[in-house]
This record gives sequence, structure tokens and C-alpha cells, in this order.
Amino acid sequence: MKPSECFDDFSQLLLNWHNPLPGRNLPWAFEPDPYKVWISEIMLQQTQAATVVPYYLRFIEKFPNITSLINASIDEVLNLWTGLGYYSRARNLHRAAQLIDEQHNGQFPANFDEILALPGVGRSTAGAICALAYGHKAPILDGNAKRVYARSFCVDDEKDSQRIRRLWEISDACTPAENCQKYTQHLMDLGATVCTPRNPKCEVCPFRSLCCAKNANLIEKFPLSKQRVIRKTKAVTFVIALDQYHRLLLERRPSSGIWGGLWSFPEYPGDIENVQKWFQQNYAMNITIVQTWELFHHDFTHFRLNITPLIVQITDSEPDQFRQADIDLVSLDKSLNRGIPAPVLELISRINSTQFNTQH
Repeated sequence: MKPSECFDDFSQLLLNWHNPLPGRNLPWAFEPDPYKVWISEIMLQQTQAATVVPYYLRFIEKFPNITSLINASIDEVLNLWTGLGYYSRARNLHRAAQLIDEQHNGQFPANFDEILALPGVGRSTAGAICALAYGHKAPILDGNAKRVYARSFCVDDEKDSQRIRRLWEISDACTPAENCQKYTQHLMDLGATVCTPRNPKCEVCPFRSLCCAKNANLIEKFPLSKQRVIRKTKAVTFVIALDQYHRLLLERRPSSGIWGGLWSFPEYPGDIENVQKWFQQNYAMNITIVQTWELFHHDFTHFRLNITPLIVQITDSEPDQFRQADIDLVSLDKSLNRGIPAPVLELISRINSTQFNTQH
């Protein structure tokens, strides 16, 4: 069989596949609104669909269209992203909305290159938006598509760049000019429900008779596993500072790096006996130590963060005079109306439920 015929057969088999879970009942499946497709595709980057669903529903309820997102503040966007991780996605969404307002008169673009130019949108995401929202022929290569294509055509190039280039060539050859929306949705569904990373359901796969990996009994080999990353450990002390009115001191983190743009506690890098001097130098406030909570950890992709919460009282009678642009004293009941990292959110909830006296 000629390669082109094989690609054509793959496309036709996938289009004819009677998927028992079309769209997997996901709230964004077959949604023709490009704005909603865009939101879902950004959220699905590096995050499983089951995790995304409640975040997507809350986000669309708050920002039902591009105009509402254009008018939103970065804090409002980050607030709804709390717990979803990879916060640069939220910052890029907000930035992209401003560009859509400035460059496209507030209308989501329909051209592939214009979509690709938006912050946070890569080639596969742009392709998915074009295919699912507009029905344009546009290949994709998300995690599910990579696995399906790698197994179906035994793509095993040792160098990652060569493998990715080959997979893009296959994706482009297989993607049909017609029915691209249906093809793309079926491809995503096949990878998510049938051609799964472990224990794939080959017996119900529409491509089982032609699958290279299946016929060679090499299913578990594909796609090639990434080299395991040794997770490093970092330690930090969160200084949880409350004033006499039980307001909490939060500061906005730099836009780059972990938790970029989110509001968090001051992070103290040294020995606790010097924390009062450090706090006075950096925040122009005097504090007394109240108590230390037990260390806990929060895992990132490449490292584990060991966190020691230190509760302190701000002893200045009117600390408002020391406020800076990225430092704020916030009532506990209003502290959650902004973007906050998950472990910080957990500690704020604990503060609300803990009865300790910060007056002595």
C-alpha cells in the first residue's frame, strides 16, 4: 500500500468511526464559538480534561464572550485560574484578549496565522481552533494525536526534533480537507478513550487492522517515553503577617517565574531569628512572631517546594502608610478575590478556621 493510500485510509476509518462517546460529553465539544474553543484549548494544555471541566464552566460563566474577557482585570482572570496551574496560560489569555481588541476590533480572528500570533497559542492549539471552530483544514499534534500517530505509523526516530517533524508530516497528510471538525474531534476522542497511554483498547480501535504498532506487537513502545526528570527540592518560609484588624499582608509576585502575577505571602529565605529585621527592611513594618506551623510541600513539574508557614503579627498601629503598589493588606474575607496559588489558598482557609490570638 502506498503511503498516501495509508493516510487516506486512516482518515476515512477515523471519520467513519462510530464513537460511543462523541466529544466525551465535554462542555466545549463541538462548540462552534471560536472564543470558547480557544478557552478550552488553552486550559487543556498540560492539563487533563476531567480537571479542566469545572474551571472551564466557571470561567465561561464569568466571561461568556471575548468582550467580557477584554474588560476583565488580570486579577479576575488569575482568580478563576487558581488551582489549575501553569499560570502563564492565564496571563497569556488576558494579554491575547487585549491584542484581539486592539488588532481585530474585538472579534476573534479566523485566520490561522493571526490565531497563531496570539500569546500562548502554538501550532497545535491554532490548528485545533481553526478545525473545531471554523472547520478549516488544520493539522494538530497535541498529546493524544502524537500517541495515535506514533503508534499507527511506528514513528520511532531517536531525536525528538526528527520525531516531531515526522509526526507533523503525518498529521498534515492525514487531516482531510473536508469534515475537518469531525476528524479532529474524533482524533482527540480516540486518543483520550481508546489509544490511551496505558492499556489501550485496541479491540475497538477503528484503525486496528492497519496499526503498525499493533501488528508488530509494539504498542507499549509508543510513544517513546521521556527521560525521567529528577525532582529537586527547594525550601521557603511563608511569612503570614496579620495586623491588628486581622488583615493579611499579600504581595504580587513578579510576572515571570512560578506563580507569576499571583498574590502570595512574603517569602523569607533566611534563619527565623533574623526574620523581624528582614521584614522591617523589606516592608517597613515591625512584626512579632506568633507561631510556626508544620512544614508541608507543594510539587511542581521539576521540583518540590517545602513550605514552612510562619505566623507573625504586624505591630505598627497604622500600617496602611507603608503600602506599595504590589503589597496589600487585605481583609481575610476579601483576600480570595484575586489570583492566589493553591498552597497559599489552603493556608488562608486554615487561618480563617484557626482560632489563635495575634494580639500578644
